[in-house]
Amino acid sequence: MERRLTTIVAADIAGFSRLVDVDEEGTLATQRALRVEFLDPLITQHGGRIANTAGDSLLIEFPSTVQAVRCAIAMQEGVAARNADTPEDRRILFRLGINVGDVLPDGDDLLGDGVNVAARLEALASPGGIMLSRTVRDQVRDKVEISLENMGEIQVKNIARPVRAFRIAGKGSKPASQPKRWRKPTLFALACLTLVIVAAVWWMSARTDFEPVRPAEMALELPDGSSIAVMPFAFIGVGEVENGYLADGISENIITNLAKLPDLLVIAQSSSFSLKDEGVDVRGIARRFGVRYVLQGSVQKSGERLRITAQLLDAVAGQHLWSETFDRKTGDFFDIQDEITLAVLERVHGGAIDGDRLNFGETSDLDAFSQNAKGRSHRSKFTAEDNKIARMHYEAALARDPNYLDALVGLGFTHVMDVRLEFTEDRSESLALAEEYLSRALEHDPDRPATLSNYAVLRVVQKRGAEAQEFVRRAFENGAGDARVVRGMAWVLKYSGASKESLTYFSRAKRITPVPLWWLIADEFGAFLDAGNFEAANEATESYLAVVPEIYRAEFLLFAAVASWHEGDLENAKALIADSRELKPAISIGDLRPFDLAYIDRSIPERRYTVLRDLGLPD
Repeated sequence: MERRLTTIVAADIAGFSRLVDVDEEGTLATQRALRVEFLDPLITQHGGRIANTAGDSLLIEFPSTVQAVRCAIAMQEGVAARNADTPEDRRILFRLGINVGDVLPDGDDLLGDGVNVAARLEALASPGGIMLSRTVRDQVRDKVEISLENMGEIQVKNIARPVRAFRIAGKGSKPASQPKRWRKPTLFALACLTLVIVAAVWWMSARTDFEPVRPAEMALELPDGSSIAVMPFAFIGVGEVENGYLADGISENIITNLAKLPDLLVIAQSSSFSLKDEGVDVRGIARRFGVRYVLQGSVQKSGERLRITAQLLDAVAGQHLWSETFDRKTGDFFDIQDEITLAVLERVHGGAIDGDRLNFGETSDLDAFSQNAKGRSHRSKFTAEDNKIARMHYEAALARDPNYLDALVGLGFTHVMDVRLEFTEDRSESLALAEEYLSRALEHDPDRPATLSNYAVLRVVQKRGAEAQEFVRRAFENGAGDARVVRGMAWVLKYSGASKESLTYFSRAKRITPVPLWWLIADEFGAFLDAGNFEAANEATESYLAVVPEIYRAEFLLFAAVASWHEGDLENAKALIADSRELKPAISIGDLRPFDLAYIDRSIPERRYTVLRDLGLPD
């Protein structure tokens, strides 16, 4: 693709969100009028063209650097004149950054470091101000009468080398060329100025980019160590139904890799993805999940080109820590994913990063990756139809890449679910297929947490409790931060007879899965009963019944009745039975048995059935 050297002006309206909040219609109307009546004609007059617009920002290209600077000055002067009669808190003011650099055309848009530097300079400008790169300064210093203030070498986000920046101080005569003799008062003044600049630089580095979140505001206690929520990356552009899985997949894989560090609390994918369509800002995310860091991003795909953006924010400090835009070929998708993960780890975890431990790139086939992501989205719905659809996608992924571990594990898991949820009439065949696929995955990587965890679930279904616990403990050793592994640990311990021990892991699983999964809450409630902790079960009854699906409510009311009976509240136990019968008049103990199929020791659920018989429930 053809590259070219050009002059780029990045423009952005300062405080646009605040202006819209105060007066949305008025602000948008003023912005439109400003474009139509003033900015667009001015840009055309100076030979420029608008390459991109994004709400409150403009990306403008000029073939002449001199014309770009002249246009920028005229733009700021004209906007100031139009603001003369406008209250200060309603004025539209632009920040401008100008750079000369190499760009890569993408249709009408421009990509590349030349654009990135201009955007970073714009972010450094004050409202109504203009920042230039050194290259721009060199191009216009003898051609445009401006006074420049040298801001020194500034390290801007995501640019490897520092950028020397210059601020336009205003129109005026050029500096005299004759050397000056410096006097002591002048030197003293310069020393004072230096101290002011040093203080200003320190203040700029320490200031917040947005209002910080106080830990006291959070719904959950902020952990002592690092904590992060990886939000679902947004897919931008056409083909969202087909390509949106790429965005979901990259988010899920980053979560999985970050979760391999046991001292990093990573919010479960099921929780972060639950806010996908709610438009919650970073402060709301941090408050709800009780985390310090938030990673957000987007994916765009056009033919064989990708644009992936990512930004890491520190909600407690109120700062943007890192952001990057990757403009690459689709074949670089997995490299980008790995770069994002490493960049996050370096900033939230610190120290050396063991790339081998992260086990990046289980497949290099983008179509296989997309099919696997589709499979995961259906697998978690736990219906017979979704299980079949998930299997179809996993098989399609393996047709593209036969050694794709996550697809092998996913396919094996669908066969486990066929048995676990009685979706199959041939248990033996389903168990054999589950064993085949999970064994293949285990041969490739014996320490992979997801494989070990799913193998443990298979062993529970096969009623091989000791082996199940061995597999799940190995999974936890290697994936203590992975919500799926922690939930698997709790589930396997409960159904293999270690209910008391399972409660620790249920508690941990709930902390990293703050948006409740009904089955996780229901399984914990059952574990309270199995462990004889009836007081805790009674205390949890309200939250337990609040999340259970309506379709199962009649059955789950019976579990709550058992807890009340054990606590000596016979009246409430009978009331819960009556509520259950009102929903399902013919309900019996037999209706509970499908929920207890996973127990290896059948005497555990039988203890509950004895209580229910005492409360008058038939077999």
